[in-house]
Amino acid sequence: MAPRNQRHDYGTQLQHEPEFTGPRGRRSCTDIICLLLFIVALVVWILVGRYAYLNGDPNKLIVPADSEGRRCGQDSGVSGKPYLLFFDLTQCATPNVLFDGCATTQLCVEKCPDTEWTAYVYINEMKPFDASEVQNKLICKTRDIALTVTDVEKLKVVINNGQCAPWYLPSNEVYGRCLPSLDEIKKEQSLLDISQTSVDQIMFSTDAVQKLSTINEVFERVVEDLMNTWQYIVIGLVIAVIVSLLYITMLRWLAGLMIWISLLAITILLGFAVYICFIKYQYYSAHEKTDQPFPGKRTLRTMIKDFFSKKSTWAVLSIFSAVLFIIAVLVLIFLRQRISIAITLIKEGSKAVSSVLSALFFPVFPWVFQMAVVFYFIVVAVNLASIGHNVFKVYGVNNNSHCVCTNGYKNGEECTVEEFNANCYDPTAKGLMYAKGSCVRAGCNFFTLQSDNIIVYLQMYNLFVMFWSVWFLSGMAQMILAATFATWYWTFHKRNLPFFTLTASMYRTIRFHLGTIAFGSLIIAICSFIRTIIEFIELKLKKYDNAVTKAIFCLLKCCFWCLHKFICFINTNAYIMCAVHGKNFCTSAQEAFFLLMRNVVRVIVVDKVTDFLFFLGRVVITAVIMVGAYFVFKDEVRVLDNSGNDVHLNYYYVPIVALGIGTYLIASVFFGVYAMAVDTLFLCFLEDCERNDGSPDKPYFMSKKLMKILGKKNKKP
Repeated sequence: MAPRNQRHDYGTQLQHEPEFTGPRGRRSCTDIICLLLFIVALVVWILVGRYAYLNGDPNKLIVPADSEGRRCGQDSGVSGKPYLLFFDLTQCATPNVLFDGCATTQLCVEKCPDTEWTAYVYINEMKPFDASEVQNKLICKTRDIALTVTDVEKLKVVINNGQCAPWYLPSNEVYGRCLPSLDEIKKEQSLLDISQTSVDQIMFSTDAVQKLSTINEVFERVVEDLMNTWQYIVIGLVIAVIVSLLYITMLRWLAGLMIWISLLAITILLGFAVYICFIKYQYYSAHEKTDQPFPGKRTLRTMIKDFFSKKSTWAVLSIFSAVLFIIAVLVLIFLRQRISIAITLIKEGSKAVSSVLSALFFPVFPWVFQMAVVFYFIVVAVNLASIGHNVFKVYGVNNNSHCVCTNGYKNGEECTVEEFNANCYDPTAKGLMYAKGSCVRAGCNFFTLQSDNIIVYLQMYNLFVMFWSVWFLSGMAQMILAATFATWYWTFHKRNLPFFTLTASMYRTIRFHLGTIAFGSLIIAICSFIRTIIEFIELKLKKYDNAVTKAIFCLLKCCFWCLHKFICFINTNAYIMCAVHGKNFCTSAQEAFFLLMRNVVRVIVVDKVTDFLFFLGRVVITAVIMVGAYFVFKDEVRVLDNSGNDVHLNYYYVPIVALGIGTYLIASVFFGVYAMAVDTLFLCFLEDCERNDGSPDKPYFMSKKLMKILGKKNKKP
């Protein structure tokens, strides 16, 4: 064994300090500059929010606007018309609607249609033309236009010019938009068929409408099931909390059994995989003809069969399985002591969590603040997005031989309604009022709300400070928990643990180390911000996709993902060291990193074993709750509203899935605290091994089980 003061590649081993018995009481404020910088960033963020609130108008994003950019129910000329009607809603059912807008006339109306009507029954002479009836049924830009329709020819003109709606269905108001009542679509199928078969310009997809109807029906049934079972879901989530607590408590007895059984099972399965792969290799070696590709059409199924009928495939799988099997055997043989340390630390973590049970529920408070931060971010982002000016674009010109624009308008170019009406006309139209104005199937419609560059920079700042604030709150929770569990470890007689350990940890963290948390959270916020920018750029360059850009973005995302994980690892351990010793971020991170690297094998084993066990715990708890929910919801369910009614769920798996997601999130919160306990105890354990030797003057603080595994013991005075 090396001398205790020997210098290693990663620093000198820690020396015994008689006065050190846990988190130091005497400490000073750390990384004050970073805290001041964070406070300034928050103040500027508040000012940005105030600017967005005073200058923004979310109604611009929510309230619908007609083709001339007037907000329905608010702007002059349409103040009494709060609803937006699409002349041809099928023009909006395109993949590019988010980028190119809805290429149809949009009109503010007093109320949504409550009946069905189509002009094509008159245009195709399927019904005698009645001027008064048509004028009353027509929905046009102005009432004067409808009154000019005295025959079928004029009806064709106003429909083709986009001045009147060619058809409409009974509609409901959805966020100010008139959308067809999907429940009535099947009743009006004949109307849709007429619209589809009578005019070539209208490409109305009844299949798409039926799919929308099906989606709406499914959504309504899902909501109905959730409304009927929400009391059961709440009860299930409470049970999930209790089960999580019981599971964490039982881990002090079951952790070893679960880990060893899992490792042995994995080793046996790998050995069986080696045997199967070798048998397959021998079989296909004796049947060379099956190495030939399957004849006929190359489908996915035949490609898979072809792949698994080659001896080379099974040779590679045999080698791969054998390598994994050998590694598993070597781990069991040579790392069993370190696995035992990991198991014992997990058991110690269970004891620590049980001793400070309030720590399990503490993360709820940072989570609430994080949700508040995200909500503020969304409010500021929406207000900033509403600052700008309306942009209008030309549509339907390139594909319309009847539309002539003297200024050379092209489809997708910016325009103004006045200029379009003045420069574009239909040479085939009859009469001056039809020659000017909207061309056949073309127009200048409202496209989007465009912001200045300063708004883009403010949005980026809003996003960055949101990341910084969220990671700051997460780091503060980690440091408070680390100080709590470190106090438990360094208390020689655990029954003497102070009652207000968590409260004292909160005070020390908030009083002295918010600057250190600001430093660590700033680093990880920068990484998160860069990753988001990369995702945004990749999204913008989708239309330029090729092998080179895909490879570059894949490499960038992989590198920054690894960097993000490494920074999180460094931050967690730096917070633990800062909570114990009260030093600044850089010093704490360096000492934690060197301490871990001096025990790198233990670190790898403990990290992977704990990750595996915690993942297994989350899965087991979620599976138990979902299996129990299956037996509750598979048949009729009694509604818990004192009505005594039994209901048969439309989709019994909906509440099961909802309960499963909620249970997994709850288990993740509890196991997040547990993981922090194990990480803290592990770092304290490594310090304990280096600082002390078991003598009366330097006793170990670790449990007797850990000392037994290491072959150590405390000598009696």
